[in-house]
Amino acid sequence: MQDSLPPPTAAAPAPEAHPRLGVVVPAYNEGTWVRRALDALEVSADRAAWPLEVVVVDDGSTDRESLRVLDEVDERPHVRVVHQPNAGRFAARASGLEAVTADLVLLLDARVEVAPESLQRIRQAVGRGDEVWNYDVVPGSHDLRALFWTGITKVWWRDYFRHRRPIAFGVEEFDRYPKGTGAFVAPRELLRSAAGGFASHFADASLASDDTRLLRTVAEAQPIHLSPEVLCTHHAKSGRGSWSRQCYYRGTTFVDGYLADAGRARGLLAGALGAVAVGGVVAATLPRTTGTAAALACVAAGAVARSCGATGRESLAVGVLSPGFGVWFGAGVLRGLRMAAGPA
Repeated sequence: MQDSLPPPTAAAPAPEAHPRLGVVVPAYNEGTWVRRALDALEVSADRAAWPLEVVVVDDGSTDRESLRVLDEVDERPHVRVVHQPNAGRFAARASGLEAVTADLVLLLDARVEVAPESLQRIRQAVGRGDEVWNYDVVPGSHDLRALFWTGITKVWWRDYFRHRRPIAFGVEEFDRYPKGTGAFVAPRELLRSAAGGFASHFADASLASDDTRLLRTVAEAQPIHLSPEVLCTHHAKSGRGSWSRQCYYRGTTFVDGYLADAGRARGLLAGALGAVAVGGVVAATLPRTTGTAAALACVAAGAVARSCGATGRESLAVGVLSPGFGVWFGAGVLRGLRMAAGPA
């Protein structure tokens, strides 16, 4: 007679795919912005009932107030502060991805505050298998220099901002929709793999593009989700010197993000220098005509921004600040091409 089979037992519940959310926050002299970002993050995580594992990477801060804030937030039970010499945001994020252990990670800039309901919506979507999310960004200031970035973003990615709606896009549509590492959620291993496969065109790693090519690799593996219901507020640097430095920096990183072949840099640099030289000759020869054309271009830039979904004040910012942006961003592009071209 065979032994009888043991009575059936209830199946154990399947473990939750992502019981904790890892967060990586690079910070360089960000002062109280770090505290504000973490406060907003904790409110949103509480509403989502989502435990946090936060790694703040201090990228060689020198400001005493910033260092004091970092010591303060390091006392929070779910926060760990990691210090490193200044190496740029890309290196800081890579260090954070190595330090965090959660399977799903939010890359978060220190000047970004996530909306209270945003993590709840992301957690629900993750439960359905939608693991990669880019936050929709709203400006945190009415200053024209801060609003310029929002306005120019709406021009660049007008397919989304003309009609905000939930979308998912892959690598084929990558250049049509907004994305960035300022508030971006993805599996840790996918982000680590993308960061590990990234090679900057620049010898100076602190000027490496910290989002475009990295996120393109992510989009090759999984679709990136974007929704006006998953919001964050970005507090852009808006001081006169800060704004021009940001334009210059973004021009440089733009080259690193979109230059597919570093071998083309010398040809592009020669062409860009030639265009600058011709423009200078024209401006010197026909100053009145050049000034009129520039004024009309500013008006047109503001009108285009408005047609792409920008508010009236954002459109004004684009129109007024376009000349300064063109100068500083263009100078940054020239620097980036020169660095990518290498020694003559």
